[in-house]
Amino acid sequence: MEAKLIAGPILRRTTTNRVCVWLATSRQMSLQLTIVDAQNIATEFGQSKLDKLGEQCVKAGDNLYVYLLQARSNTSDGYQQDKLMCYRLDEVNVENNSRTPLLSADELQKLVYGSLPYPSFFIPSKLKRLLHGSCRKPHGGFHSENQPPMPDALSHGDTLLRETCLNLEKRPPTLLLTGDQIYADDVSLSLFAMLRSQSIALTGKKETLPLEDGGAPTAPRLDPSTIPLHGRKQALSDQDSGFSSGESENHLLTFGEYAAMYIYAFGNLPAWQPVWEWQSLQTMEIAEGANKAFEEQLAPLRSYHKTLPDIRRLLANISTYMIFDDHDVTDDWNITGNWYDKVRTSPMGRRIVSNALAAYWCFQAWGNDPDNFDKDLILSITQQLNDRAYDYDIGERYDLHTWKSRGWGFSIPSEPPIIAIDSRTQRQYENKYHPAQLLDRYALDWLRVEWAKLKTGQTITGDTCPVLVATTPVIGYAIVEYMQRFALWLTNLIESYRLIQMLEQLVKKEGYLTGKVVNWLDAESWNSNKIGFVNFMDTISKRMEIKQCVYLSGDVHYAFTAKASFKHADLKLECHQLTSTALSNEPDAKQSKFLKKAASSETSNHGNWALCARDRWKTEAQLLKAENSGLRVVTECNLGLVAFENGKPVSHTLLTGSGQLVYLL
Repeated sequence: MEAKLIAGPILRRTTTNRVCVWLATSRQMSLQLTIVDAQNIATEFGQSKLDKLGEQCVKAGDNLYVYLLQARSNTSDGYQQDKLMCYRLDEVNVENNSRTPLLSADELQKLVYGSLPYPSFFIPSKLKRLLHGSCRKPHGGFHSENQPPMPDALSHGDTLLRETCLNLEKRPPTLLLTGDQIYADDVSLSLFAMLRSQSIALTGKKETLPLEDGGAPTAPRLDPSTIPLHGRKQALSDQDSGFSSGESENHLLTFGEYAAMYIYAFGNLPAWQPVWEWQSLQTMEIAEGANKAFEEQLAPLRSYHKTLPDIRRLLANISTYMIFDDHDVTDDWNITGNWYDKVRTSPMGRRIVSNALAAYWCFQAWGNDPDNFDKDLILSITQQLNDRAYDYDIGERYDLHTWKSRGWGFSIPSEPPIIAIDSRTQRQYENKYHPAQLLDRYALDWLRVEWAKLKTGQTITGDTCPVLVATTPVIGYAIVEYMQRFALWLTNLIESYRLIQMLEQLVKKEGYLTGKVVNWLDAESWNSNKIGFVNFMDTISKRMEIKQCVYLSGDVHYAFTAKASFKHADLKLECHQLTSTALSNEPDAKQSKFLKKAASSETSNHGNWALCARDRWKTEAQLLKAENSGLRVVTECNLGLVAFENGKPVSHTLLTGSGQLVYLL
């Protein structure tokens, strides 16, 4: 580890009273963040405090220090809105108070746009544009004989900022990454071979995983380095981890591996190189089938790899917020109560999830809103990451704090306001094998609390149209959800037969067939559990008294734009469902053909037909056509650009490698 700076800087939460910048270094440093006027860099607007540095830095490994520098405004009025500002990073010599720029002139040139002296940003008085997208799988760009690998669509944001850096009317100030910023379960062999070695360099230790509960330091543990390349799927099964990902041959397991993956995905500042030549892997133990996977993954990985400098520059210059979805941890994460129970009671499975959540906090969640995380959670994570004695009590505290944290969701006091919903860790399972309610009653109450906080901080009326980030589409693509509901109905019908019930009772797995279908279909849409769906929509329309909103979503690996409404008794919620995905994980040719063909129907509705009028509810949705192509569903890698006028969305543009698709709202 030669470079001091190994990841970032990434511009994170920006409000009128605080600007946050995230970065990671290979050694502890006295760093200071200064906010300056873009037109006159001698004018300083705010600065982070050196006496607060201890609260803004965590040691995550021997050679990994993570910082979230927070600069408060110099004035009580806060930072000026609609003004272009820059930020400077300095290393401070505390003995003589001298300052040395963290970034050299050459390094700055790789991060700035146009002739600006430093990375830049602005805080909008009214949000006019924002970017959103999800699902960045490094080897996910579709490739075939007829189509070359597609670049990571997040790089289109860099192109847009290059073109609009000085035009605050057209420059988007906010980027919302709505899930699957990494694919922890589906890592290409070429990339994994590099990450495995770099993880040890970051943490300075060879991490192992517990194989049984108990406090003895000599209790059995698994050394992941003993597992052959491309062989972790079998190891996860052998150790009863409870994981169910079908593509887990090179699953990330340790905190160091997750950390290395983030450093690579956030711009690869150390210039790490995946193993590009098969011959270079011959000295390592490799599981069967690896060669074929290596060849298939290589071309799209190269395409992704080339865009990483562009991604790093984009993240340095736009206020970026991130919420997780399943692949940030593992595929199917918390999909059913049975999955949760199996993984939670597996020492190895439980620790892998804890490692993933600790890395998510360090690299993603902390910067969304640092006030969301108490000292106990941070202490639990840092104690575990720096423990070399395998202290059982430290590990147990680590597992409990990461699994039980309810601080992952966040809100942004923009106009219109934004709330990002955690629909992964707060689910309610009525039946351990059936689709869950994606938000339990405590999570619904959290939504109301966030809304109340936003209302006390700004003017919100009945005409306000908030933006709600929900990782999976709230108003889903009808044909896909119809097929899922039919499959679940048919499975429930089969399980209603007495013989099937007796067999499931005999093995103490009531509902087992349904659970298998839920996993197979990835049936975790909001509508998969109708009670949960109605509770969620009622909370928004009745308890929060919201009349209109925008849902931003990803997850499904195709994009669409819909206008919809929800009616329940005398309540009505008007909404737009704006789905942009995948940044880098295209469906294959057959899936793409089916999705586009199925989109020939532009309207859909569903609901119930209860005898009592107060129990009836209905949704109506219309898939919109792109103005310049007629497409309703887009399967090419894309980044979403939403335009607002007077707090209302007016267009949703999908930025793709072959052009822009514009949907007028």
